[in-house]
Order: sequence, then structure tokens, then C-alpha cells
Amino acid sequence: AASAWVSPRAPARPCGRWSPVNEGEEGRVGILMCAGCAFGCLLLVVSIALTEVAMQDRRLVSCADALASAGVSGASASTVFAGGNLGVDEETASSRVDRALAGLSDSTCRVGDGVSVSWVSVSSGEVEVGVRAHPRVSLLPPLLRSAVVPELVRTSSARLRGVQGSP
Repeated sequence: AASAWVSPRAPARPCGRWSPVNEGEEGRVGILMCAGCAFGCLLLVVSIALTEVAMQDRRLVSCADALASAGVSGASASTVFAGGNLGVDEETASSRVDRALAGLSDSTCRVGDGVSVSWVSVSSGEVEVGVRAHPRVSLLPPLLRSAVVPELVRTSSARLRGVQGSP
């Protein structure tokens, strides 16, 4: 009796077809593709979240600049030009900054869950303002947002310069 020829690479299936793939490998390519797609989606979500935080950080810097400028505005120009100090104390500068924050909260200072002024200091002709905000990331749930997203803190200073030649 002549025996049927069987490939040494793979055992014959009951229907007699030869298969170049081992029996245990079925479906693994699909799992690998799903894992690759999940990794790509995760990378996309992380990059979107980082971009949102970076954009809000830039807005916070602009807000700090505007608030520092508002703190120094209204200083006595004649005193400054005569070589004196700003004529603004910390209480006056702080109230100006608070009023400016209320006015700019819908435009320049619209960052995350809201901007708060940490401190205002006046020294040697310069007003320095510290602000902080919690950025809002749209793709994260609120519970995870408080644990993962950092608080943004920025400072800015403004100085009233003389018209002629003082740096």
C-alpha cells in the first residue's frame, strides 16, 4: 500500500490541506494590530493633553504680563522722571492688579479653572506679580485631572521707564 506524502513542515489537517502557519498562531496578528492601534490612540491623547496645557501656560504668561502692567499703571510720572520711586505701594498695586484681573477674566486671563493672584510686590521701581491656575484638560475626567495635571505658576514684572535714556 502506498502511503500518502505528508509535508515535514506542518502536519496534515483532517481535510488534507497543507498549512504554512502553525496551528497556535491563529489570531495573534489581529491582537498585535489592536495593541498597535491602542498605543497610537494613547499617544494621540497624551499629545493633545500636553498641547492643551502648553497653550494655557502661554495664556497664563500673557495674563501675568498684563496684570504686572496694570499694577504699575497710574504711577506718578513726575516722580519717576525726577528719579524717585514709583509712588505706588504694595496695597495700591495689589488693588490695581485685582481690578485688572476682574476685567480680564473673560479674555486674557481666561485660563483653566480660573487665575488667582499669589502675590504682588513693589520694590525699586518695579511691580512683580505671581499668578497661578489649574489648566483644564478636556480628555481627562475631573477626578484624574486633579491628580495628574500640574498647577501652573508664573511671575511677571513691570517697570515704568523714563522717557529719556534710563534703561
